[in-house]
Amino acid sequence: MAQGKLPPRQKMINLMYLVFIAMLALQVDREVLRSFEDVNSSFEQSIQLTEDNNATFYNSMELKAEDDPDYQPTVATAQDLKSHVDDFVSYVQGLKDQLTADLDESGEEVNYNALQNTEAITNLFFKDNGVKEEGNAEAQNFVNRIEELKNKFASVGVSQERLDQIFNTTRITKKQSKNWVSDKFYEQPMVAALTNLTKIQADARTEEGNAVRSMMASKLEEKIEFTTTKLLVDVPDIIKEGTQKEAFVAIGAYNDEASGSISMNGREYPLNGGVATIPLNTTPGNHTFAGTVSYRLPNGDVKEEPFSENYAVVTETLERAPTGGSISADRMNVVYRGVSNPLTATINGADGPISMRPSTGNLSGSNGKYTYRVSGGSKVTFTASAKTSTGKTVTVNQDFRIKPVPAPQGQIRGKNALTVSQSSLPRLQVQAAIPDFEFDVNFTVTSFKVKVPGQRTVQVNGNSLSGAGRVLEQVRAGDAVNIFDIEASASGIEGRIPNISPVVIDVQ
Repeated sequence: MAQGKLPPRQKMINLMYLVFIAMLALQVDREVLRSFEDVNSSFEQSIQLTEDNNATFYNSMELKAEDDPDYQPTVATAQDLKSHVDDFVSYVQGLKDQLTADLDESGEEVNYNALQNTEAITNLFFKDNGVKEEGNAEAQNFVNRIEELKNKFASVGVSQERLDQIFNTTRITKKQSKNWVSDKFYEQPMVAALTNLTKIQADARTEEGNAVRSMMASKLEEKIEFTTTKLLVDVPDIIKEGTQKEAFVAIGAYNDEASGSISMNGREYPLNGGVATIPLNTTPGNHTFAGTVSYRLPNGDVKEEPFSENYAVVTETLERAPTGGSISADRMNVVYRGVSNPLTATINGADGPISMRPSTGNLSGSNGKYTYRVSGGSKVTFTASAKTSTGKTVTVNQDFRIKPVPAPQGQIRGKNALTVSQSSLPRLQVQAAIPDFEFDVNFTVTSFKVKVPGQRTVQVNGNSLSGAGRVLEQVRAGDAVNIFDIEASASGIEGRIPNISPVVIDVQ
């Protein structure tokens, strides 16, 4: 365009072309910077959502450990891993803060000159008595911190191959002329360096969640699996004429492949098909049926559990002889904290009212029908007693496990995951319920948070999704809308409500 003699008009046209090309290049640079900024924001939102999901899972693990002490070592290991990841994420956040320390964010317009500046990352990772392309001491410390995190993940069972793929800090260029820090950060614009650091934070949080879920799954596999069921029928051997009695029928589950033995009074009884048959002492009087069961877990460990039951052998006449009794939960074989547990107590051959008392907690009711409320502990023993027609007192003891009320599930239209159209979103209402829970417990949702991809998290008061406002207008087909941090009030239950699980809405 600049060769030869050109008329003034053609020179002006050529100059305009040059100006146009320069403006176009400047616009492309800004679009690239804006794309990096959007990706960085998306990573930061993903980190927040992952942290919220991990927090919900940690809470569920702690509740499981309260109910079953065998899970406490697993929870301790998970909390130790969380502490290391928290420390690493905070360290990387400190690096990001150093990069943006001089960034002026007071105005509404994005400072693209600052975002494309390479001086900040050079000062942080490559400046040391001049510029070192291979990185300075801070760069080496950064790599060391990543390697320490990899070692921590490896110590809890994450494969080395997976860690090398996610946190690869080796030389990765074809000619091997650059190390990892140089390849990722040397002469990079500030926004690109920030995005790379945020991605490393997101990878750490994601792998933390995967690791603790894998630990919990492995622990669950160690538990005995039930392979066989058997019909259990408990019918009184002796019934006094004119009295009303009930038979107890249930399906019992056990593992017919379990290997082990039962030790009683110095004698061993092997488990055959998961069951041992032991003769009882039938001489008249009170007896204790006690011993220790030893069996092998799927992971090879041997576990021992003691047991003890009392029974009586009587010599009374047929119409008057009591044969024991039973105490059973009307709804389940456990009692729950914070709710009213209905109980029924029966004593076969009793010729009068039945009285019952618990070892802990509060019991109300009389003559075989009771309501029990837990006060603490992990087990309660109920003692029921009544007199026979001969004046003898018959006593029955029964142990029950104490468990917390299961965590409620966040729901919309009775589901915790559903697919709806974008136009239906404002009409949806968030609910909470405990699936398949026999007790009369109801929840009223009072608030929750909504996360739409690419948008800020919105706090909503009440139970209607319409409270999210205009953010719902940004939802597009294929987006997943997350409902989490659901808060609710409850009736029929006392004490703290367990964390309510989130709801995922797929928009079509």
